[in-house]
Amino acid sequence: MKRKKNDTLDYLDGRKKLSATELKFMEFIWEHPEGISSEQIYENKRFHQATGTKSTILYNISEKGYIRNVQQGRHHIYYPNVTKLEYEQAVIKQRLKRSFEQSSFTNLFTSFFGKNELSEKQIKRIEQMLEEIENEFGNE
Repeated sequence: MKRKKNDTLDYLDGRKKLSATELKFMEFIWEHPEGISSEQIYENKRFHQATGTKSTILYNISEKGYIRNVQQGRHHIYYPNVTKLEYEQAVIKQRLKRSFEQSSFTNLFTSFFGKNELSEKQIKRIEQMLEEIENEFGNE
């Protein structure tokens, strides 16, 4: 499978995007924000890979900066560095940025309403609404 050249997420400090398999492992790790042992991951029935392959996948996720691990005896405990919400938001923002060739939501609104461009007044109103939403969510 050929990788895309630009598989980085600008909104997560340039971390590389997770592959489909890595994402499945991360979803399991996100279910255990208090940490989960490598033994629990290796024994989980949802992962059918060989133990060595699972270990490599976890190593790759760690190298990308999504998890950290602490060795405890023969096993590692894995902790997420990024929440599921942070990852999903970064992926969506990146898709929007690529789709509209810039991070501006103005193009999204013009496309959504079937217009070629918005007036300055409309752009200012959209920017105000986005700022209000950002402030509201930032205070939670």
